[in-house]
Amino acid sequence: MNEETLKKAKEELIQRVKDFYGDNLLSIIFYGRHLRDPSFPEIDVVVIIDKPYDPVKMNRMADFVEKVRDPIEEKYGYHVSFELYTREEAENFHSGYLDVVVNYEVAYDKDNYFQNLMNDMLNPKKAMDYVKYISTIEYIQLDEEREE
Repeated sequence: MNEETLKKAKEELIQRVKDFYGDNLLSIIFYGRHLRDPSFPEIDVVVIIDKPYDPVKMNRMADFVEKVRDPIEEKYGYHVSFELYTREEAENFHSGYLDVVVNYEVAYDKDNYFQNLMNDMLNPKKAMDYVKYISTIEYIQLDEEREE
C-alpha cells in the first residue's frame, strides 16, 4: 500500500458512490489516519445522501457494502470504514464528527452541504441549542418511562 494505490482506491470509491447514488448524493468526505499515512490499511469515509431510497437503514448499509466497500477492499486491499447518513441523520450531531473535523478531505460536496453542516456544528450557540434540545428529549423520555 502506497500513495498511488491509495489515490486509485479513493478515486474508484468516489466514482462508485457517485454512480450508485446519482443526484441523491450530497457529500463524500474522507478523514482519518490514511490522510497522513498512505500505508495505513484503512480508508475512513462519510457519505451523505439527501433522501433515503429505502426506509430501512440496514438495507442502505448493505447496498453500500455490496456496491462500494467490498469491491474496493477486494481490489486494493484497504479496509473501508464508512458512515452513511441521510440528510436528516447527518443534521443530528454525531460524535464521529469530532474525528472528522480534526483532519478531513472533501471529495464531493454538493452546494457545500458538508462544509455548512460543520460550520453549524462548530458554532457555539447552535451547539448549545442542540445540547439543550437533546437534553430535553432525554428528560422527556425519562419522565414518560416513569409515568408508564
